[in-house]
Amino acid sequence: MRPFLLFPLLLSLAPLSVAAAETPCADLVNGSDIIQHVDGFAVSELHDGCAVTNGLFKSGSRLGWSFDRAELKGDDLVAFLKSISAKPDHLPSWGRFSVEGIRFAPMMDNAFANYIASVQQWPMDVSSSFHFDAKDGYLDIQDVQLTNLRLGKAALSAEFILPKNTNVQSFAEGGSAGLTHLRFRLDNQGLFEGMAVPSLASFLQQITGSDDPAQGINQLRNNASTALQMVPDSQIDAESKKALLKFLQDIPHPAGFFTLDLAFSKPLQIGTLGLDAAQLAQTALANAKISVTYKAR
Repeated sequence: MRPFLLFPLLLSLAPLSVAAAETPCADLVNGSDIIQHVDGFAVSELHDGCAVTNGLFKSGSRLGWSFDRAELKGDDLVAFLKSISAKPDHLPSWGRFSVEGIRFAPMMDNAFANYIASVQQWPMDVSSSFHFDAKDGYLDIQDVQLTNLRLGKAALSAEFILPKNTNVQSFAEGGSAGLTHLRFRLDNQGLFEGMAVPSLASFLQQITGSDDPAQGINQLRNNASTALQMVPDSQIDAESKKALLKFLQDIPHPAGFFTLDLAFSKPLQIGTLGLDAAQLAQTALANAKISVTYKAR
């Protein structure tokens, strides 16, 4: 694992700006090629934080996500950024971020298609916070929440165990993080189709090489369903299994309210997970206590 686990979206939301060169926020991602500038792009420093306006985050070769404004704050964050190249002996104990006006941005050589895709969207907002106790090695990521007034809401919370008294240098040299608890909530009114499916299709295309996103998503759904069928009753009750199977079957159009709660008896080591869909599903479900609800709107 790398230090970005402690500062969600930090590297992607604070790009280099010529106008803001040699500032900690801008210098953090000097030379980054995953952020593109759009009209009005700017990066600035806040009290214990950074702000970026009008950026475009590239999440694949054919798509990206534009945003109006992003803010990130943390425990003495600006001072931390100034010293990050020297690998400071501590990590921020808390942080908060928010991104406003997020829109899916297909990067096609077709001005008409790009324009239609942009005007047919309702922008989304995302926010979250984290708390890190270095002494105990406890990281709590609280409600990474995405909201769209027309399309619904999704939220993700997670708890991790890290090496006690870890620091930037130990992470840079290959630190680890074990996931102990994960909770996902979805109120879907089109949010899943508009936000998750494009990124998922792009991810599957990169790891499989297939140009047919339907084939990749169908295969992922089948692999997850097969893995779930092998999970013993001691890990998931009958109602939860039924609800999760129904949710998987409904992808890419899950309807209504969905919650997934995973509690791992043995921390799931994130840095060791591979990209094979079947193996990923089996590993994630191997030692998890699973609770699921899925109700139609």
